[in-house]
Amino acid sequence: MTYMASRSLNLVFPQWQGSGKRKYLYYGAKTIAGELSDGARYIEVDVSMEDDIRLEKGIWGYHQINEQLANARDIIEKEHPEKIFLIGGDCGTEVAPVSYLNKLYGGDLAILWLDAHGDLNTPVTSTSHNFHGMPLRCLLGESEPTLVVQCFSALRPLQVIMGGLRDLDPAEAEFIEKTGIVCLKVRDMETDEGRMSEIIRGKRFHNLYIHIDVDVLDSGKCPWALCPAPDGISTGALMRMLLDLKAKFNIAGISVLELKPVEGMDLGPIKRLVKFCEGI
Repeated sequence: MTYMASRSLNLVFPQWQGSGKRKYLYYGAKTIAGELSDGARYIEVDVSMEDDIRLEKGIWGYHQINEQLANARDIIEKEHPEKIFLIGGDCGTEVAPVSYLNKLYGGDLAILWLDAHGDLNTPVTSTSHNFHGMPLRCLLGESEPTLVVQCFSALRPLQVIMGGLRDLDPAEAEFIEKTGIVCLKVRDMETDEGRMSEIIRGKRFHNLYIHIDVDVLDSGKCPWALCPAPDGISTGALMRMLLDLKAKFNIAGISVLELKPVEGMDLGPIKRLVKFCEGI
């Protein structure tokens, strides 16, 4: 029997090294946690602010990312939550929370990856060598071994459902085709309400983790993603889907990631997301 704890963890992990040498995502995570959380209790993962970002083991900032993953693991192990709300930073911050919850729930965990990008590269296939394009592949057990070994558990491709993909690298597209990972297009999420819950129910999962990179949203109306992409999902459609999923599954974890703060930006849609996430 899997041990179930009795508390939730609000985790701020302002890692920026996974996206390159600029600190945009550090300030994005701090913006969400500091200005939008209305005093909720958060625990923050310590991250390095040193500018010395080097290419090691095929990953920019590998040294810092590896140490920060260990810091996140330590916090999660100490808190031993049954639910996690993650505010990132780059998408690499998902590695510890997702692998922990997957272990806690004994593999009965669907992973809904809402992102314009696949995040399915390895250090070998990546052209940028930025880790924020690799975390989902790492969670599936294929990446730099010293990072994979820090995962609490490994996912199976069957557990992953991807939504909103619009910018895949060839190696990512090949991996999706090979593994049969289910992908739902933006137009399906906009027009076919309840489709995502049908897919998850069809896979016989009861618990759900939702990864939200803000670049899944339409860049025309929400231009605050680090890597914006056109023709994304509307905020309204996203919120309707999230509410439907909450009514039908135990949301064990959820994240909001990759916000690039812009002066004068409209934070209303992000605040709606945060309020939903705090209520899982």
